[in-house]
Amino acid sequence: MQPVFLQLGISLLLGLLVGLERQRAPGAVAGLRTFPLIAVLGTVCALLAEAHQDSWMLAAGLLGVAAIVVLGHWLRLREAEPDHGTTTNVAELLMFAVGALLTVEGMTAVAVAVGGGMAVLLQFKGELH
Repeated sequence: MQPVFLQLGISLLLGLLVGLERQRAPGAVAGLRTFPLIAVLGTVCALLAEAHQDSWMLAAGLLGVAAIVVLGHWLRLREAEPDHGTTTNVAELLMFAVGALLTVEGMTAVAVAVGGGMAVLLQFKGELH
């Protein structure tokens, strides 16, 4: 098992990578601060679940992030010119999962690949359309 501070550091850096990309996206509501917080929350919830051998903490964290994402999306839909995009919402939920994945032994490379791949995918929106 990796040291906890290494897991938290990787989680923070992956969140910063994705958050930096979202920060540059026009109209994005989550960015450089939100994504690292979500990733670290995923890691902390998974560490707590592992320490107490009870997965309810991880589920509660995911439900909390999902509730915030849904509320944010609902509030945006009430604006005069609503943005119906869901990419940032999905990226937020996936970032929580990436943070949690870092606590699973042997999954660091997978978490880094998913986080990095997500940043690349988000960056090349124009080219992919």
